[in-house]
Amino acid sequence: MQQREAALGVIYQRVKAQREALGLQSFIRTPTLPIDQSKLPCIYMDEGVDEVGEISSRYPAGYPSRRKMEVILEMVVSKGYDIKQLYRNVRNVVFTGGVNVADDSFIREIRTEGPTGYGLPDVIGMRLVLALFYTDDGT
Repeated sequence: MQQREAALGVIYQRVKAQREALGLQSFIRTPTLPIDQSKLPCIYMDEGVDEVGEISSRYPAGYPSRRKMEVILEMVVSKGYDIKQLYRNVRNVVFTGGVNVADDSFIREIRTEGPTGYGLPDVIGMRLVLALFYTDDGT
């Protein structure tokens, strides 16, 4: 889990460092509150499904294991804002430092979701979904 947290921290810092250049009002990791129109445009960074890929056959607990976790960067903007351009800019920021985000950890883009509405007037969103590959030593 240490590799996971280190890699997530790198992704977070890459976006946070460019927050103003991206024109964001807020950037929140693991949000707990609903979308607030006063903070748009914003990005929410969520940790998604984390699956074990390869497990160690040497040890009964299966560690160390290779894992793949989804990291979701959800961009939310007011209608009329060019969300596709924001998406491209965010993707460039995330990958500008390279695909290696920590020791023995790297990212790949696996899909895009949206643009879509949220049932709120004049609000649209788009998701950049990354796969974070890392080694979990069981600690």
